[in-house]
Amino acid sequence: MQRAIDAAQRSAALLLVLGAQSACNSEQARAQASKPDPPKSAAPMPSAPPGTLLDPLDPKRPMAIDTEPRAAASNWVTARPSFQASRTREQRGGIEPCAPQAVDTSGFEAWANVGRGKFTAPRGLALGDDGSFDLVIHLLGDEPIRRELIESHQPFALYSLTVGTNQSYAPLFTGTQLQASIIAGIEQALSKRLGKPAHMRHLAMSAWSAGFVGIEAALAQPAGKAIDAVILIDGLHAPRGNDLAFKAQMQPFVDFAARAARGERSFFVSHSSIDPPDFASTTECAHYLIASLAGKPQPVRRSDRFGLDLVEFFSQGGFQVRGYSGHDRADHCAQLAVLRDAFTALGARWNARKPNP
Repeated sequence: MQRAIDAAQRSAALLLVLGAQSACNSEQARAQASKPDPPKSAAPMPSAPPGTLLDPLDPKRPMAIDTEPRAAASNWVTARPSFQASRTREQRGGIEPCAPQAVDTSGFEAWANVGRGKFTAPRGLALGDDGSFDLVIHLLGDEPIRRELIESHQPFALYSLTVGTNQSYAPLFTGTQLQASIIAGIEQALSKRLGKPAHMRHLAMSAWSAGFVGIEAALAQPAGKAIDAVILIDGLHAPRGNDLAFKAQMQPFVDFAARAARGERSFFVSHSSIDPPDFASTTECAHYLIASLAGKPQPVRRSDRFGLDLVEFFSQGGFQVRGYSGHDRADHCAQLAVLRDAFTALGARWNARKPNP
């Protein structure tokens, strides 16, 4: 399995040549935060126009149901990705997804080092009446993730951890107290900055590309029970040709998907149509998760940000999958633009779970 993880790291590194490069005092509060809160009554979702599907992450932008015939695979779960075409820069409106994108960062604090990663939060972050705040721990990528958080207008604290291309995220969370250490460090930093005790209420872990192995490891730890939401952006791989190893690597995500489908957690997965030669693609892995819930993706069409072409969609409870066309590094980078919708939907979920004043 480690060889498969290392292969995923190396493949992601090739794609990323693109230039992307206290705890005790808060334990009780974190345990309470991990328990599901009774939801507030939410406003009814709008109905989708005929011939379209509603997108729970962005209800104002339904997707068209694609009725055009598609090549049928003998087994859609294990089929290699189709849609092996990418848009040019001109077709993306002049956007180069792998290049830095301008964003106004004045509403956020400057990055501050915490452990091996760095941390930022909105200026004037308002704590809950009980001193609580919401946190996203992201693996792989710093500025693009902050960009999407800023543009989502969500008041989350953000911790970003990016390691070298020859390093794996999995050992950082396997049998360690890294998750607890990160949370404690941010609670201390916010308490000092805001002049009053701060403690985490909700925790999400997100990852792009090879960062997914860190989330896989975190979910397998006892502290993984505190993770309320997982976001995987074009980064879920497993060994190909070895069913036992494939299933073992996917199992933490299968379990989390089942909890999300029941509404107990939130799980968002996006995938491109990149087809790695040595291990299962993000398409195959996403299809495996969907099949584990006895579901099947719906063929759809929609143009999304950064020239992304949505081609399939699945939704069950708190589990959503978006599948996009594209097979090159620009498509891999463009996937980061999907984080904006994921963060917005996460904010709606967490706001609905806050106790009524």
